[in-house]
Amino acid sequence: MAANDRSIRLMRIKRKGVLGGVCAGLAYWFGCPTWVMRALAVGLVVIGGTGFLGYIILWIFMPATDELPQDYDERTY
Repeated sequence: MAANDRSIRLMRIKRKGVLGGVCAGLAYWFGCPTWVMRALAVGLVVIGGTGFLGYIILWIFMPATDELPQDYDERTY
């Protein structure tokens, strides 16, 4: 993790989200493509339903932003 990555806050990015922006926010925070987070969420829902519960919990407790971070596309490939 680079020194400037420590300042990145975990938040829902509503402008890039399909439902609530949770997967887009997680992808930005981890620095991976958004489709990877969405595939993991769907996989967890299919496997045992924990993905649905986790998504709902994150949707409730993650702060949301309407602004798109300037480096969003660079961090999520």
